[in-house]
Amino acid sequence: MRRLFLSNKKVRNIPRHLRSLEHWAASFSGEFHPRSDEQERYTHWKIPVLNNLVQGPQARIEVQAFCVQQLLEAAAHLSRAADRSQGYYRIACLVVWPWLHQSEVTVFYDREYYLSFLGQHNSLTPIHLSERLALNVPENFIEHGHDVTQDDDEVEVQWWCIGEHA
Repeated sequence: MRRLFLSNKKVRNIPRHLRSLEHWAASFSGEFHPRSDEQERYTHWKIPVLNNLVQGPQARIEVQAFCVQQLLEAAAHLSRAADRSQGYYRIACLVVWPWLHQSEVTVFYDREYYLSFLGQHNSLTPIHLSERLALNVPENFIEHGHDVTQDDDEVEVQWWCIGEHA
């Protein structure tokens, strides 16, 4: 379940939260999500964890890496189950670093819309989130990152699209 935790209390029972996330990612095995109507350009699933688990002063890099890896696992399941004969269908993880609670797995049904997220190249080269977090990226996925830091941001914010080739 996706929840905002608005206190500074320590997150309890982290292993249970991570098992739940792992179960969520595994639930996409064999799942195919076709376009429900002609106007639909995408469908998505936000990461189902407490916000304090993945961002803020209590977040640990190991937990963040595990959570992003589970997004990739869900995306890999969707990619393997895809029926490409039904039209354009691409899977990607959209990751906001360090604000991971905004991250999601997305199925794109429109190529131009997907390209607007993916971009033509990785503007953060040579930086790769997958290397920073020691992620196992599915073989057919590419990784593009972009700096989206705003003037009022206290930290550098990066937007990553890790997904199938357009």
